[in-house]
Amino acid sequence: MQFAEDFLHYIWKFRLFNQQNLLTTNGQSVEVLQTGVHNLNAGPDFEDSRVRIQGTKWAGNVEIHLRSSDWFRHNHHTDPAYNNVILHVVYECDKEVIRENGTPIPQICISGLIHEKIIGNYEKLMIGLNWIPCEKQMNTVDPFIIKNWLSRLLIDRLESKSIVYGNVLSEYKGSWDDSFYVILARNFGFKTNSLPFELLARSLPQQILSKHKNNALQIEALVFGQAGFLKQKFIDRYPSQLKKEYLFLKAKYNLQPVDHFTWKYMRLRPANFPGVRLAQFAALILKSNHLFSRLLEVKSVKAIKMMFEDLPVSSYWKTHFRFDSNCEISSKQIGNQSINNILINTVAVSLYAYGRHIGHQGYVNRAIELLEDVPAESNKIVNQYIKIGLKPESSYYTQALLQLKQSYCDSKKCLHCGIGIKLLKQ
Repeated sequence: MQFAEDFLHYIWKFRLFNQQNLLTTNGQSVEVLQTGVHNLNAGPDFEDSRVRIQGTKWAGNVEIHLRSSDWFRHNHHTDPAYNNVILHVVYECDKEVIRENGTPIPQICISGLIHEKIIGNYEKLMIGLNWIPCEKQMNTVDPFIIKNWLSRLLIDRLESKSIVYGNVLSEYKGSWDDSFYVILARNFGFKTNSLPFELLARSLPQQILSKHKNNALQIEALVFGQAGFLKQKFIDRYPSQLKKEYLFLKAKYNLQPVDHFTWKYMRLRPANFPGVRLAQFAALILKSNHLFSRLLEVKSVKAIKMMFEDLPVSSYWKTHFRFDSNCEISSKQIGNQSINNILINTVAVSLYAYGRHIGHQGYVNRAIELLEDVPAESNKIVNQYIKIGLKPESSYYTQALLQLKQSYCDSKKCLHCGIGIKLLKQ
């Protein structure tokens, strides 16, 4: 099979080739003292390498290609950034190579120096048509190695998710309270209505809500009105009251509501209809104004979870999923699964981002402890990993598994994956 150049990088980095009696293409002895630092940016593949050629020690860079001629195809012979290359490592030598100044570069060809089992393991991973490359081999890897790798992936996921705070913080001039409010609102809409919920929060500043925090009807009027839900004429008394309050507040604060058509109902269970979610969001505002400041004060996971429980949702919604449309009596509190979703995707990420931003490891640790305490998620990806044989104990591991699938398995980056590396070395 045709190897990817990354495979040769992997072979060189971990010295997975026969180094006894290693010779250059013109017969000089080579001893690899230090493979160097893998460079993932522009320039030679490995920097700060050390080799001894025919008794002379060299320090510099190493470049790796499938064929020697790739050196010229990539125009390295005209690039001064490659003048410090001390060794050219190739799978197939089909040409001598030179630096920009015309001096030759020693080459070694490793096509016959890689163990057949390593090549076989690589082929199994790259050629297979399984759900993930190592689907049939993962159960052979030591669980301790898998857990260590997943722990690293969790941090990668928290890092990538916390990046979103950068732009929002800039927009709100460094206000974590306002940024958290917008990001929490986005999460409240989950995937289907995340955008309209975010637009709602952006159109309705917390400063306005704070002025009415002791008046449930006005808070609900502001939330439903800004969501674009109070434009029509109503039969029921409750939405009619909301509309009356909202028209006054809209004029007072010069508010512009979100377009109602942005909200979606398709494939949603009634309990997740936008009206119910908006009622819960208004109740959360009533219960805990300036949520982020409260979150920083709360120490235990149980106390954080209680912030989203027993919300003062208007009694109207016990018998409604929509305005002017009755239904059987049912609780409209946020379900456990939805609360866990918020804890995982908003609260933990926010604590981590804040801790990293101010350099406080305590908040970072609280974010991780929160994920360790929240039960494992159940979704298509996680369930498929469970079928393979993994047993995630909490959302700490399910979040890591989502990162593994997204960043490594989908693009077959086995050569950069802790699990893939272990399988290749077996």
